[in-house]
Amino acid sequence: MSVNSRIKRLAETVLAPFAPLAWRARSAPRLLVLMYHRVLPPDHPDRACEQPGMYVSPGTLAMHLRLLKRYFEIVHLDDWARRAAGGQPLPRLAAAVTFDDGWRDNYAHAWPILQAQAVPATIYLLADLMGTQYSFWPNRLVRLLRDPRNDRAQSRWPDWLRLEIAAVACGSAASLPLSMQQIDALIARCKSLHTDTEMLGLLGTVDTRAVADAGNRDLMNWDEAREMSDSGLIRFGSHTRRHIRLDSRATPDVLQDEIRESRLAIERQLRTSVTSFCYPNGDHCPAAVDLVRASYATAVTTRRAWNSLSSDPHLLNRVGVHEDVSSTEPAFLARLALAAGA
Repeated sequence: MSVNSRIKRLAETVLAPFAPLAWRARSAPRLLVLMYHRVLPPDHPDRACEQPGMYVSPGTLAMHLRLLKRYFEIVHLDDWARRAAGGQPLPRLAAAVTFDDGWRDNYAHAWPILQAQAVPATIYLLADLMGTQYSFWPNRLVRLLRDPRNDRAQSRWPDWLRLEIAAVACGSAASLPLSMQQIDALIARCKSLHTDTEMLGLLGTVDTRAVADAGNRDLMNWDEAREMSDSGLIRFGSHTRRHIRLDSRATPDVLQDEIRESRLAIERQLRTSVTSFCYPNGDHCPAAVDLVRASYATAVTTRRAWNSLSSDPHLLNRVGVHEDVSSTEPAFLARLALAAGA
């Protein structure tokens, strides 16, 4: 067993049984915001081209929600923020459920579970990509590097890709398919070196066999979103128009388009107000945050921590709880406890 595995096992053994007692001992209201992306059954083919930190199984999600209901009051994110801003009473322990990107499997696999357990949630949509055949560049890269048929095509790949593969393989020639650990490192490198637009352009020079089949689109469509919205259980926020990272490289025109115009586009389609925003990849610059403040009541990041009354409502913390770190009850509770500082 690796050192990391031992540490993880120790955290689960020590923290899981006692964490709920520590949470209940605190008197000041606290808000836990959970971050999900995809919900994929064990036999779903997309698991082969998805990073482990991007999905949970339906059974894991159902288990999470049962535990949350045991220890927390599950609320809509914006309702908690509105009550906090107005000085209204708040539950001592509140939890809000969020999903990023608007994946079609949120409709197919998460929605029935949320309905069955009557759990409210917020799903952050990409206004221009709803119902399209768009494929995120990390998924395209994973498909490319996990497909053994592409081993023979390496000589035709552009220099940038072969150099990046060599970097994560510690300078040696990497044989395909790469491990998911290597691919995670490669994706992290690409995110640090290139914008999403640049990565799409770079991968456009490579045959990734990544265009979704006509009947197998990645993202939900507007009819599916309307059905969920009409229930009153699911609310939708903006995740920009095209998943553009809003760091210092984004121009003022891009910020305006991705932040303000995305909200207007979603409101036109769903015929309801959109009051919450999600920063793609968690990236934000001061200009982006200022525009988000002017356009939304709340916004969420990817910083792993809980929230309190003093938390900035436009830079709220979240805890990612995907299959690789939370597939059992002890692992889930330990993950929450480590983020809470308890």
